[in-house]
Amino acid sequence: MSTNVKITRGSAFNGDAIKQGGIKNYFYLINKDDFDNYQVLTFDGTSNEITALTLASGTQGYKFESSKGSAQIIPTAPFRAVSAIDGFDHQIDARIVEASQLCLDDIKRLRFQKVVAIVPLADGRFRLYGRNVGMRISDFQEMPGDADTGGSFQVVIRTPENDPPEIDPPHYIASTYDITELDSVAT
Repeated sequence: MSTNVKITRGSAFNGDAIKQGGIKNYFYLINKDDFDNYQVLTFDGTSNEITALTLASGTQGYKFESSKGSAQIIPTAPFRAVSAIDGFDHQIDARIVEASQLCLDDIKRLRFQKVVAIVPLADGRFRLYGRNVGMRISDFQEMPGDADTGGSFQVVIRTPENDPPEIDPPHYIASTYDITELDSVAT
């Protein structure tokens, strides 16, 4: 491991402009191969946040919603120390309220299909999970008889254990990004 990799802040902490914590009650999943074939991916030269993301024609992201605010969606990226390359396991643990067969069919495909996730933050920005390695389903719990959960189901998607970890933590996407662009299929 190189010992000459030093941290640099790049920006000063501004106590008068503290960002609002929390996330919104939805997230988007994009098939990893669709994400990898994006048309545009642009980074801000100063903040290094993603400022533009346009998927290729005919592809889109898929919105998944949860109830009762962001407490039902838990995005994390714990550090994974391995012998060759250390990194981060990106993970989304979410209660999905759309208990439809089409939604269940999509979730079961996550056993084989890798995805990336975009989670909207309360401060207007977004976080991109799974950008380099992708994520797959690692847990699924149905609760159709539980009146408290309204027939929803719990799903965990994460960096696969047998894959290397993501090199970077989840990447920020600027608040100027229009996430609704992911909803439409361009032809």
